[in-house]
Amino acid sequence: MLLFLFIPLVLYLFVRHPAPVGASLALGMALMAGHRFLARPYMAWVVPHKCLWCNRILPPAPGASSPALDLATGGQRVPARCCTAHHAPAARFFRWLYLARLPLRLGIFVPLLLLLAALAAATAGHAQRLAPATALFQLLVGITVSVAAWGYLLVRPPAGDAAIPVPFPAHNFFLLGVRLLLWIFRLVGAWWIYVGSSYFLR
Repeated sequence: MLLFLFIPLVLYLFVRHPAPVGASLALGMALMAGHRFLARPYMAWVVPHKCLWCNRILPPAPGASSPALDLATGGQRVPARCCTAHHAPAARFFRWLYLARLPLRLGIFVPLLLLLAALAAATAGHAQRLAPATALFQLLVGITVSVAAWGYLLVRPPAGDAAIPVPFPAHNFFLLGVRLLLWIFRLVGAWWIYVGSSYFLR
């Protein structure tokens, strides 16, 4: 939970950007860059022990009750364990992430870059574009995470046993489990769509 809270803290610093804006930007960038150095070792530690989908602690010995879902990330194969009932939804979700990787990446990283540029400009005394950049970030990221959270329901699990490439940092999916993370995406995504669209409608 503590490792996951890095993510909403960074989003708070970027979206709410408490004064001074430059300090919020610098701290958010530092947390975003440093998070992986804690989250990656945590992922390596829990991969043999937890269900990737529901975050439940599994019996020590892998078997039929906890089949492995092979993920490919960072040039490595990660045999993520899942409860039997959760292997299929986890496989569908990561297959969906891979199939939709380009629009999902664009929907997150382009508005993030625009927001970071607006925060840097505000730090230099040009804050007139910060409000629309923040609203656009919330609107586009809200749409993107909603698509990520709901779209996997439309695809089938992959055929065969080939490792599924993960187009986003895999360690974030092991913090709370994919199922809870998807509900966070759905709830926050719906709220951000409302907040972002309301700004432009006004």
